[in-house]
Amino acid sequence: MNMSPEKLYDFAVSLLAKRDYSSGEMRRTLSRQGSCDIVDLVMERLLSHHYLDDVRLTEKEIAKQLNKCHGTSRIKQELRQKGFDPLVIEQELEDTDVDWFELCLKAKEKKFGNSFPQDQTEKTKMIRYLQYRGHSLSMILECISK
Repeated sequence: MNMSPEKLYDFAVSLLAKRDYSSGEMRRTLSRQGSCDIVDLVMERLLSHHYLDDVRLTEKEIAKQLNKCHGTSRIKQELRQKGFDPLVIEQELEDTDVDWFELCLKAKEKKFGNSFPQDQTEKTKMIRYLQYRGHSLSMILECISK
């Protein structure tokens, strides 16, 4: 199914009216509807009108991930899956003023309270949970040690 540039542009704008898209996400969605040349034209037009703003959207997504107490590796993974440029992700994470240790501690306390692991099984469970949340092992070990 090949759309004309005008129809594809209108389609893209209608998508953006419902929610924000990253450039990568929009390009993938549009490439299912039209040829590469037409998609490039539409993407150029969307960017020139500032309908797509990866930096602003990256900031918004990082804030959302921080509210979930996710660490850097999980945030990077989530943002890459959404089609954000890795350089934009790195820059925005660098500019984010976050105490990653405090965030890891908060995630631990939210799930396990203020207690420390009593045995190896409990320790393994805490480590696995915090790693899944994207925190580094060194930070996790510091958080769960007495």
